[in-house]
Amino acid sequence: MMRIAIKKHTQTRAASGGLTRCSRSACHAVISALHPAACRRHPADAGRTDCVRDGQHSPEPGVPAVIQSQQAETAINELLAELVNAEAGQRGFLLTGKDEYLDPYNKAIPHIHALMAEIRDHYANDPEALKLFSETALQVSRKLTEMELTLIYGKRDLEVALDLIRTDFGKASMEAVRQGLDRLRQREIGTVARSLEHAERDLPLSRYGIALITAVNIILLVVLGMQHAKRLAATEQERDKLEEESQKLDRMVRERTRQLSDLAAHLQRVTEDEKTRLARELHDELGAILTATKMDLHWLRSRYTASEPAVAEKITRVMAHVDQGIQIKRRLIEDLRPTILLNLGLAEAITQLTEDVGTRNQWQTEVSLPDEMPKLTDDAAIALYRIVQESLTNASKYAHASIVSVALDASEEGVRLRVRDNGRGFPADVERRRMVGHHGLLGMEQRAIALGGTLTIDSTPGGGVTIIVELPPTDAVVDRGDAGNGPAAGDMPVAGKGNALV
Repeated sequence: MMRIAIKKHTQTRAASGGLTRCSRSACHAVISALHPAACRRHPADAGRTDCVRDGQHSPEPGVPAVIQSQQAETAINELLAELVNAEAGQRGFLLTGKDEYLDPYNKAIPHIHALMAEIRDHYANDPEALKLFSETALQVSRKLTEMELTLIYGKRDLEVALDLIRTDFGKASMEAVRQGLDRLRQREIGTVARSLEHAERDLPLSRYGIALITAVNIILLVVLGMQHAKRLAATEQERDKLEEESQKLDRMVRERTRQLSDLAAHLQRVTEDEKTRLARELHDELGAILTATKMDLHWLRSRYTASEPAVAEKITRVMAHVDQGIQIKRRLIEDLRPTILLNLGLAEAITQLTEDVGTRNQWQTEVSLPDEMPKLTDDAAIALYRIVQESLTNASKYAHASIVSVALDASEEGVRLRVRDNGRGFPADVERRRMVGHHGLLGMEQRAIALGGTLTIDSTPGGGVTIIVELPPTDAVVDRGDAGNGPAAGDMPVAGKGNALV
């Protein structure tokens, strides 16, 4: 039974993180003086200090040795205190026989085993100290065995237990434990003293090292500052260069845009001039040929009507074909250069165009014109006419509208044209469609831009389309010439106008 008790009390538990306690005064004071960052206050216990260690005993002097020695000394003191508490609990129970006196004993036993394991780990790499600790641990185990035996006998026969206490065995074992722990404590005190001596000897060197590191850091900061200033200057130069390049590209884009706009306007003027030339050629050349052909056919029909009925029928059929050719010629001329625009002016041309397209598509049309219309240049008149023509064409092909209105207004602020229908409207991506593959809208917009105006499209799916063109009262729009120079295309009709195409 004695052997089993000794074996039980000599068991140890593996320490998870090494020694974790140092005294409130000595450890904190020494560590704070040597290395302020080495210790930190434990969040769960303001009266204790957790010291960081490497988990192994280090014989080298310095802060780690001081920390470990202070931890070991604290553990030794706590071990002795717990042994005293356990013995006090044992004596109290044996004297009173009350179980509540065993509380100090029961609480002290697990703590004693934990402290023994921590101290053993502390001396794991020091054979001499480990041997000294093993001797002391044997004395502690004997003391624990003695206390356990007396408690066992006390629960069975109190007198026998008291007789055991009256012997000098308990006192001798406790004294042996005290002496062993005192030797360990003195060893740790010597370690602390040697470590402090080494620390004091190394302190000037540490100061020189800190001063050197500080100087190096200052130099590095100066160098980094200079490099940063150079980078900032280079970045500023690069930003200025990029801004200059951006402005240059912006100017180039604006210039190219202006050139493209001028080119588009020039192409539109050339196109209109070519259409006018073709219309005149068709009127003068083809018209004369068709007219002469029709006159000859009339003469032939008058000769063969009675004598040759079959020939007369053929002649009549040919005359019908000639009439169809004349109608086609007139339609081509109107498409190329509307004669009504040249003969009767813009207002009458828009009215006639709207009514013709409305009749062909069975629309309900409405045309609103100003009471007084200023003289417009030929370019402005044909541009507005083409915009109305293109808008009505879009409404006819795509909108499936039933109501179309055209309003033309003139004031001191300029000329305003509005074409509205109640059709399906444009999809939501109308702006993208204006840029990709839909040249009709771009053509209308370019005609307005060429005259210094704007074109606005207001449309929602299913809500119809409203196209608004606004032209400023500039020389490109309003003809400010004398009346003797002849009316412009935007004027009201003048009888006998020489350039009319009939």
